[in-house]
Amino acid sequence: MLRRVVTSLAPLLIAVPLMGQTTIGFRGGLSQATISTDVEDTSDQDGRRGVVAGLDFAFPVGNGVELRIGGTYAQKGTVQSADLPSEGIAGSARIEANWVQASALLRIGTPRDRGASVGLLLGPWAASLLFCDASLDVDLGELGSLSESGSCDAATKPTDFGIAAGAGVELAISDALRLGVDLIYSLGLVNIDDTSMQTIRTRHLALQAGFVFPIGG
Repeated sequence: MLRRVVTSLAPLLIAVPLMGQTTIGFRGGLSQATISTDVEDTSDQDGRRGVVAGLDFAFPVGNGVELRIGGTYAQKGTVQSADLPSEGIAGSARIEANWVQASALLRIGTPRDRGASVGLLLGPWAASLLFCDASLDVDLGELGSLSESGSCDAATKPTDFGIAAGAGVELAISDALRLGVDLIYSLGLVNIDDTSMQTIRTRHLALQAGFVFPIGG
């Protein structure tokens, strides 16, 4: 549940005004999502292409170090395909799981007084499931085709947790506006499969850009 996500990050959110909030960022971009399982799989995983969009607050916690508290809408899941040419069968399975994700990332970067700042990002994240849809398409050759789709909410745990790492650059456009570009990889650490049939963990790579506004400190 979203309430659990907020609760887990509440101490950091409360600390924001006490530590001198300095910037607000609006970011969005494209992503590539996959999953990892504990079952040997002979299918090809293409991954789900999606979007990310979010808002974050960043404030200094040390020399060249910031804490970035953010909330993001993230599209995750996977697309897998399998072909059996000898039997004239081809199929693909698609899982689309959309999440709202909260994160607390440390950014260690170069000073911004030179117009550009390069930094590394690392920290935990927690996500709450919005909805999950699954579909299956099978081409049986001369026998025709088969298509099935439906909700996978009941088979997916409502929360996910993990760690994120990445890098980014901020370019000064003016004294009151910066352009930020980040590449962030999010690694799910818990099993989100609620059926106990296998272990499934999320993987998510996002390239995002947006505007960062100094607001104090």
